[in-house]
Amino acid sequence: MDRQIIYPGAIPLETDLLNTNKYTMIGLGKLSAAMMGTNTYLRGLICAPTSPASMVVTVDRGEIYSVQNVDNTAYSSLAADTVNTILKQGIILSQTSFTLTAPTTAGQSVNYLVQVTYSDVDSGATVLPYYNAANPSVAYSGPNGSGTAQNTVRSGVCTVALKAGVAATTGTQTTPSVDTGYTAAWVITVAQGATTVTAANIGLAANAPFLPLGGIVDAIQKSTMTYAADTGAANAYVASYVPKLPTLIDGMRLTFKAKTANTGASTFAPNGNTAYPLYSHANQALQGGEIIANGLIEVEWNSTLTAWILCGNSGGSLPVAPATQSNHAINLGQAPTVVTGVIGQSSNAKMAVATVSATATFTADELIVGTALGGAQYRLGSFSKTINLATTGAGGMDTGAAPASGYVALYAIYNPTTGASALLAVNATAAVAPTVYGGANMPAGYTASALVSVWRTASSQFVIGYQQDRKIDVARANLFLGTANNASQVALSISGYVPINAKSIYGDVYYNSSSASDSLLFSLAPTSGVVGQLFFRGVPSANQAMYKINLQVNQAIYYSNTGASSSPVFAVSISGYEI
Repeated sequence: MDRQIIYPGAIPLETDLLNTNKYTMIGLGKLSAAMMGTNTYLRGLICAPTSPASMVVTVDRGEIYSVQNVDNTAYSSLAADTVNTILKQGIILSQTSFTLTAPTTAGQSVNYLVQVTYSDVDSGATVLPYYNAANPSVAYSGPNGSGTAQNTVRSGVCTVALKAGVAATTGTQTTPSVDTGYTAAWVITVAQGATTVTAANIGLAANAPFLPLGGIVDAIQKSTMTYAADTGAANAYVASYVPKLPTLIDGMRLTFKAKTANTGASTFAPNGNTAYPLYSHANQALQGGEIIANGLIEVEWNSTLTAWILCGNSGGSLPVAPATQSNHAINLGQAPTVVTGVIGQSSNAKMAVATVSATATFTADELIVGTALGGAQYRLGSFSKTINLATTGAGGMDTGAAPASGYVALYAIYNPTTGASALLAVNATAAVAPTVYGGANMPAGYTASALVSVWRTASSQFVIGYQQDRKIDVARANLFLGTANNASQVALSISGYVPINAKSIYGDVYYNSSSASDSLLFSLAPTSGVVGQLFFRGVPSANQAMYKINLQVNQAIYYSNTGASSSPVFAVSISGYEI
């Protein structure tokens, strides 16, 4: 802020005092603009009926803040300054009264507009004493002794005026337009035959820029400048904020008290602006029930979405985006699918390969998938997806080609955001396929999975088989055919028939001898020890029995056979396995 400099012994000039006043006014104006910007604002100027009520209304003292030229006319010996503008304060220290007249035609009403403007007014005219160089002891009266009176005060004045509208049928009357240079403050409606004006007849003019009476700090603490009551209808919310809003910018937050509940997609229009969509904080259109009558609704402007985003909705339903992580809240659409269960658990899972083929369809009435062991889980209903080993990505191999002769693990995969599901095949020939897909080639967006099958391949295609739940039947094949006694248990590799993931195998055993004196004893076991060992005993004749063994060693079982003296036959066949 500028300050006038005066030196000791120097003769003071009138411009010293004038500049001091001018610099102070400019400094205060700039400080005010730093807090309020450059818009026009009103404060005080409360319009009220008289008591007792009459046809007179009063407008209380107050101020107007308006950007104006520094000086439209010369300020004493300082020239006018119409190049620079500042935020000026116009004051009215007295109450203003207006007498209103009711229409004379039955059924009509009229709107009166109270409008306010700023003006610089010079006043305090008086005849001032001037220095008389010819006779210093006798002062001149006025400049050069002319006796001319001169103004002594330049005031920033707030002027309040009343403008009458045109009477018209009640409900169709319009408020008169504001005059140039004025700002609309109040609208007063008077009906034909009225003899009094009450508070119910007086309302704020649209977008009247009133500052809070308690001050800006008080208003910030109480959020009075960003709160308004809704005056719209269900799904179309309208609120008028005082003072009126500046241009919409990202991050602008407003609160309104809803008059009605919403039943579906909704819009919000503040201060007569365009009605833009009102989205949930999941950035989606409202569905209904998010807003209740008398609920406090906080919204934030998002220019990218060209929409208001719901940040708070007291009493209403809370919209949430689909959960994708273990600590995320789920929405109602996910409630049937998000569970606490065992990943990979299914109901009535099936898959059939009638002829060797690169494609197969896996179905399940229900199936649980998850993001990780202990992570978020989802229940998929009526799952039915086809896999093609000749392709990659969702519905094919995760990467590369299917093994020519080996095993593929099939995973059910799920995208929680879109609700899409598919099958994904992984080469499981040389390693155990985990319960949840652990590779680096999960299709984009799919975050949950579950192992549902491990199937043998030949020529990079599925071999013939049938799956029911976790049990996979295959074409019966011989694992072992022997003619010699083996008193000790012998390891038997079954890697060509079952995957590493196999937990058990089942099939049949056959043993026979041509000697009538033989007493045959045949055993199968999951290890070289006695735990889980099965015995098959019989006289020399064709003996056959079914077996099921829980595997303890990957892709291996153990057998022993004794009691044959001549031409024995011992055979083990496999019919299927469980994963």
